[in-house]
Order: sequence, then structure tokens, then C-alpha cells
Amino acid sequence: MKLARSVLLALQSLAALAGLAACGNDNVGLISDPSPMPAVVVQTPDQGWDQQTRAKFWYTAQGAQIMPYDWFLNLEQSDSEVLFRTDANLQKMGYLPYTDTAGGLNPDLLPIGFTRASDANSVNWVGLTCAACHTAQINFAGRAMRVDGAPAMADFNRFYAELVASMAATLANDAKLGRFAGRVLGASATTAQRDALKLALTGQWTQSAARLKANSPPLAAGHARLDAFGNIFNQVLAVGFGVPGNSQFPSAPVSYPFIWDTPQHDVVQWNGSAPNGPFGLGELTRNVGEVLGVFGNLQVGNCTADTCQYQSTAKIIEVAQLEGTLRSLWSPQWDVAMLGAVDSAMALKGKALYAQQCVSCHAMVDRKDPFRKIVAVMQDVGTDKTMGEAAAARTAATGPLQGKLQVGSKTQRYDATAPGAQLLAQSALGVLQANPGMTLQALLIQFEAKLADEARGRAAGYVSPVGLTSIRPTTELLSQAFDQGSTVFQKPTAQSSAAYKARPLNGIWATAPFLHNGSVPTLWELLKPPASRATSFQVGSREFNPLDVGFSTGLGTYRFDTTLPGNSNAGHTFGTQLSDAEKRELIEYLKTL
Repeated sequence: MKLARSVLLALQSLAALAGLAACGNDNVGLISDPSPMPAVVVQTPDQGWDQQTRAKFWYTAQGAQIMPYDWFLNLEQSDSEVLFRTDANLQKMGYLPYTDTAGGLNPDLLPIGFTRASDANSVNWVGLTCAACHTAQINFAGRAMRVDGAPAMADFNRFYAELVASMAATLANDAKLGRFAGRVLGASATTAQRDALKLALTGQWTQSAARLKANSPPLAAGHARLDAFGNIFNQVLAVGFGVPGNSQFPSAPVSYPFIWDTPQHDVVQWNGSAPNGPFGLGELTRNVGEVLGVFGNLQVGNCTADTCQYQSTAKIIEVAQLEGTLRSLWSPQWDVAMLGAVDSAMALKGKALYAQQCVSCHAMVDRKDPFRKIVAVMQDVGTDKTMGEAAAARTAATGPLQGKLQVGSKTQRYDATAPGAQLLAQSALGVLQANPGMTLQALLIQFEAKLADEARGRAAGYVSPVGLTSIRPTTELLSQAFDQGSTVFQKPTAQSSAAYKARPLNGIWATAPFLHNGSVPTLWELLKPPASRATSFQVGSREFNPLDVGFSTGLGTYRFDTTLPGNSNAGHTFGTQLSDAEKRELIEYLKTL
């Protein structure tokens, strides 16, 4: 029991560091847990995907390894004998239940975005994929709509904290550990096998607790937000590089962005830091970088005088398939049958107001046009600067990379420190360069997906713009693109650190809360002068408000306080001087996009 007591004491210390003990905070914290929602989703909008495509996006593993899969299925909650993986428990963290095997991809009926994949030793791991953070559900009047690509209502920080707590409680309680071992190993397991399992679980808990400690924010992010950049930086720069001093507490949570039209943008991320192209290299680099921060287990080492090796569990081919699938996703359209009719007369007036107030930054786009090219407008409109400044200011010790050549360069070497964004791109490119065959195949997969989407568009009557070529690139051409383009993705962006990306607003009605940090709950609130916007509201409810367009602010499980660091609801004053009637007209038009 000596080990169990030490584990429990460590958990108590960790809870204080992670903010778990402050979940009832008056400003930002857990208020109450929601009632279980119906497991069956009654409808999905037409977004260009059939159910098979949707299931692949929901359950294709990208290389994340949270813990052994069988352990996740059989781990109990920290304070009861109920399994951690139950729908009711994971629903509290905002994850969406799904009671179908998804054609065999989801054999144990886990929520959307939870994956199973084997490693090189044939050990199955549970992980997360894109859909866990980019799938939403809207409830209204007893009906539900599931929207692909919309920001999830997930609270990842709470999920991971409670998972780590469950591991610690299992190690601290012999009866709990015995039940866990019985389910994982079977009734006939030997004492040696049970001891080995306990030792392995202790190792997993130690690693996971260290990750939780490093990534626990000073203030709770709550539902629908995460400081993803902070988490990725810590995993790559501190863990992957083996330099613990590179770790910093994530303190700039942002909303999960909506991801339709992502492959068609010139740059992505709220701060416009990730370029797309050429030939899909930017997309692949961006997505591999995301995997490295979401349990992709990067290790940088075995260095020579010029280079280092980049070992990761990132599944390059699957990442390319996910990006390719995303090409054919359309934004959702307002569902009249579920949410009520749009007032056409008001919307027509709102269209004129949109042309006056919005279109200069938020261009119009045909959501189905496969040839659409979206150029982001980067602008400082007075919104909270925390995320942009944190990403721009992040630097790190280069550790094993000091003195090594930068990817794509034959002369430039790393000094003792470098910008974090550059080192992240270097790491993702290093993983791709270490697997040249897979990388070229992945680029071809993405390009074939582009051709398939364009072919579907031509069949629907869309015409290719003049000068567009759809030539299948050779592996030699792709290799040249890698060599020439890799340096582009290592350079920090030149725009102001306070500038965020404005993008087309098709489907905006399904993406609340609004602004990059989720500080404004509805479109109606967004059109108020900043000083008049709600300073506190609840987040976590999926009950929709079709009048103000957003989720209910009185039923959520977390309280959002806009006076706290990183949570400001200031800025973006466009449309705020309109009359109330004009604002309603503009909102009515936004429903049609």
C-alpha cells in the first residue's frame, strides 16, 4: 500500500496544480453536469458527405496514443465503479455518443472522434482524431442536428484531468485495481501478470500526470475551447526535444475553429500561421504538427553533425486521407423544418447591410464550388490579443537541433534558441522527411482528393477558372516541391500578433460561441457595442437559440467570465451602430449563408 498512498498524495498535489479542486470557481468553472442527452441523432444537414464518408472522418486514427485501448475500455471512474468510457460520463465533457460500429471502425461504440489503432508492436491504443474537436450537435425543440466540421462542445482539459485521476485512483485502491486487472487480463491471470499490469499502469499514469501538469491552464478553458497551440508547443518543444525548460502553461484558449473550406484557404489557424500548398505540403505539415501535439509521441534524437531523426506515431497516410475527405465537406445550411423559417423580406434587407458592413472582410463564397479559393483577410479589429501574442512570442531552446541544418536548407543552422512556430514546423517536416515514401504517397492522396472533388463539381455544372490545371504531379515534382517549399512553413508570419483571420461566413450560424476566443455567445450579442455585451454567461448547453443565433446561455455547465485574462469580448465593432431592426435583418441574412 506504500505505492498506493504515494500515488494518491501525488494526485492530490496534481489536482491543485491542474485546477481540479477549483471546478466550482465563481468566475470560470464547473457549475453542474448535464442530463444525459438522447443517443440517437434525428438528422444531419446536407454537407456533401454520405454516412460512410462521415464515419471515416469520425473514426480514422491519425496516430494519437492516449493509453492502451483495452485499459480505456475497462478503467473505472475515480469515485465509483462505473466505467470511465460510458456515454454518460464522456458526455459531461462534451463528447458526442454514437451507438453504431461505423462499418467496423468503432467496434466498441465510443463517442465520435475516439479511435482505435495498433502500433508497431500490435498494441491497440485509444486516441483522438479531428472529429472529436470539430463535430457539433444542435438541439432545439426536442430535435437534434449533428453538424460536421463545426466546433465541438468538448472540454478536453476536464476529460484528460479526470482520466488521469481515474488511473491514480485505480493504483491507490486494491479493490479497484483488482477489478481493472480482472477485466483486462481475465479471471485466470497469474499474480505475475497482474503485477506487470500494475507496473505498466503506474508508468502510464506517471507520464500522463506529467503531461497534465505541464498543460493545465491557469484558468479553466471550459467547453468548446482549448489552447491547442500551447499544448502542441509543450509536447514538441519540451517532451519531443527532451528539454523540460521549454514547457509553458497554456494560457490562451481559443474556440475550436469550424473547418469547412479549410483546404480551400490560403492560410489557416486563427492567427493565419499555417499556409496551404504547394501540392498539399502545407496541409500535410499542418496536420502532422497537430498530431504531434495530440498524443503523437514525437522523439527527436540520434543526431549526426547535420541532422536529427524524428520518430513519431503520426500516421501520415491517414492524415492525408482525412485532409482529402475534408475537401468535399460543405458548410451546413439553416434547417427551416427544425429551426424555423427565415424571413425573406428581412433577409433581403440584411443582404444590403452585409454588403455595407461585412463583405470587405468576409467574402461571399459558393459553398459547393470545388474551385473556390479563399484568401484570408488578416486584421487587428481590437479583439483579445492573448492568443496571437502568445504564439508570436513563443521561443524555445533548440536542444538537440542546436547547430543542425534547418529542413530545406543546406547552409542555415539553428542557434541555441529559435521561434517556437519555426521549431514546430521543423519537427513536422522532419517527420515527413524521415518517411519519404509515405510522404509522397500522402501528397498524392491529397491531390487525388482534389481531382475527385473537382470532378464532382464539374458534374454538378461548375466550371474550372481560366488557367487552372489539374495535372497529376509526379513523385519527382512532389519531391522538388518539398525541397523548395519546406522553408516557407518555418518562417513566422509577418502580420501583427494582434491580427486574426477573417473568413467567409457561410455556416456561421452553427459555430457559436463567437470571436476567436469564444467570448460572445450569440450573433445578437456580437452586434452590440463591446461595453454592452454580456460579461458572464454559461457555456456547455447544446440547446439552440434561433432568434439570437447561438446556444442557450442559461443552461451550460461552465460559466464564462469575459473579465479574466484571455477572455475579453472587446473589439469587432462592425455593425454595432445599426438600429435594432437593422441588426435583426442582418442576422436573418446570416442564417441564409
